[in-house]
Amino acid sequence: MSAGTGRPGGLVTIDIHCHVMSLESEELVRPFFTPDKDPFFRYSGPSSEAYNRKHFAEIVPKLSQPEERLRDMDRMGIDIQAISVAPPQYFYWTEPDLGVRVSRIQNDNLASIVERYPDRFVGLGTLPLQDVDASLEELDRVVHELGFRGVEICTSVNGDDFDDPRFAPLLQRFEELEILVVMHPNGFSHGERLAAYYLINTVGMPLDSTISISRMIFGGVLERHPELKICVVHGGGYLPFYPARFDHAYRAREDCRENITRPPSTYLRQLYFDTMVFDAEDLGRLIARYGADHVLLGSDYPYDMGADDPVGFVRSVDGLDDKELALVLGGNAARMLKLDL
Repeated sequence: MSAGTGRPGGLVTIDIHCHVMSLESEELVRPFFTPDKDPFFRYSGPSSEAYNRKHFAEIVPKLSQPEERLRDMDRMGIDIQAISVAPPQYFYWTEPDLGVRVSRIQNDNLASIVERYPDRFVGLGTLPLQDVDASLEELDRVVHELGFRGVEICTSVNGDDFDDPRFAPLLQRFEELEILVVMHPNGFSHGERLAAYYLINTVGMPLDSTISISRMIFGGVLERHPELKICVVHGGGYLPFYPARFDHAYRAREDCRENITRPPSTYLRQLYFDTMVFDAEDLGRLIARYGADHVLLGSDYPYDMGADDPVGFVRSVDGLDDKELALVLGGNAARMLKLDL
C-alpha cells in the first residue's frame, strides 16, 4: 500500500468507521428475517421506519459500489477507508450454520473490494459471533488468508455481553493476533422507550456502547486482556465523558470491586475512540483526556448520521498541533492496522 496523497507533509487520512453492504448475504437471510430479530428494526417507530426505507434505498449504491464511494472519498479528503459491514448485516440472530455462511460471503465481498483498490481500502472482517468456535475459525481465515488487519464486532451478541466467559477464547485470540477490533452498536437491545424520534439511534447507539464497555470494565475483561486493541465508535458512547461516577462506585461499593483492582476510569485508557461526536469541543475533551494517540478518524459513511467533512471537523478542534492532527487523521489507524505507508 502506497501513500502518494500529495498532502502537506505526506499526511495520510484513514477512516476506520465506514460501512459496506453485501447484497448477496442480504438476499440469503431475507426469507428468515422478521423485524423482532434485530434491535435496530424492532425499536424503530413508524416514522423512523418510513424514513429509513427511503434513506437506505438512496445509499445502497454507496454501500455496495466501491466506485461510488471512491468519488466521495476524494471529495471528503479520505485516502484510505477501513471498510466493515453495515451493522444491520451482523446477522447474529441467524442459526449458526447460516451465520457462518453469510459471514464468509461478507468477508469475501470485502476482500474483493480491497483486491480491486488495494491503495484505498483495508478490510475489517465480520464474525458469526453466535458461535464462538466458528468465529475463531473465520477470524484466522480473514487474517491469514484474506489479509485483513482487524475485525468489527457489535456491542453485544443477541443480548449477551463480552464479560460472558464463553467469549474469553475469542478475546484472547484478538490479543494474540494484535489486530484492531472496532466495536459498533446496532440500535439498543432494550429499546422499548426509544422507538420514537429515532432515539433508537441517537440515544440507543451510544448507550449500547456505554453498557458494553462498562460490563467489560467491571467484569474484569480489560484487566484480564490488557493487550486488546478495541476502538469504540461514536466517541465511545457516553462513558468516556462521565467516568467519575464509576470511580465513585468503585470506592463506595464492594460489588463494584469484585473483578477489578483499580478505578474503572483507568481501564478506559486502554480503549480507543473514533471522532464521531459532532462537536469540536467534545472531541477536544476526548483527545485531552485520553490522548491524541487514542483517537481515530471516523465518518460513519455513508449514513445520514455520519460526518460529511470528517477531516475538516478534526482540524476545527482548537489547540491540536501538527503531530496530534497527524495521529488522529491517520497515524493511529496506520499503526494499529500495521499499514506500510
